[in-house]
Amino acid sequence: MSGRLEGKVAVVIGAGSSAPGWSNGKAAAAAYARAGAAVLAVDFDLERAQETASIIVGEGHVADAMRADATSEKDVEAVMAYAVKTLGGIDIVHNNVGVGGAYGAAHQHTVEAWDKEMAVSLKSAFLGVRAAIPHLRARGGGAIINISSIAAVRFVKGSSGVAYSVAKAGVEALTRACALDYGPDNIRVNCIRIGFCDTPVARQAYALSGLSPEKVAALIANTRERIPLRHERAQPSDIAAAAVFLASEEARQITGVILNVDGGLDVAPI
Repeated sequence: MSGRLEGKVAVVIGAGSSAPGWSNGKAAAAAYARAGAAVLAVDFDLERAQETASIIVGEGHVADAMRADATSEKDVEAVMAYAVKTLGGIDIVHNNVGVGGAYGAAHQHTVEAWDKEMAVSLKSAFLGVRAAIPHLRARGGGAIINISSIAAVRFVKGSSGVAYSVAKAGVEALTRACALDYGPDNIRVNCIRIGFCDTPVARQAYALSGLSPEKVAALIANTRERIPLRHERAQPSDIAAAAVFLASEEARQITGVILNVDGGLDVAPI
């Protein structure tokens, strides 16, 4: 439904794509804009943020770009201040940053890898919420959308990826706690839990794995068979559609929710 975010301002942290194509953050930023919101696209890599903003502007919508380190309190607070200064306020904050690169069991993680995962996948969401609250209160309310992963509750066969799983479980706990704390301020806090998703990063990981195209195709077919809906893997546009809904007035009674966008993977037998 076009126009349902008309007059709103959305800050998307992690709005770029590290490889050609549509990442979840990039798709969300574009979807917010297509629904009528002015968007501040934020990424650690300024060129990635600018690419997203350029696509939005090219479609006739309003967008700006900014570089920031999502694990830096100073940077994230500067993002919110910039959005208020240039776009007039903040109504929606989308915390999309995550790594997922620290695989293996606890004894296989270095402390450095653990700390990085916690900083990028969990601390970033905390900082995004923390910095946004005063500005959302000033607007009389708003919506925060955090991004989690099926890894928060289920494990990939052969590797627990404990650091990433713990970090994303933390994002979900943060979401529920903040929904309680900020509900009286008319600030809704929800989370999208993503299952298997076809993103540039995922495709890049397959390319770097050394697997043959045939084995990659077999792997994707196998994961499709594990998903109750038997659809192709989720597309970034599917995640973006859920984000726009959660940010809109249609979801005015929804807060503290962990919304699975996974084709039913969470309820599939192990």
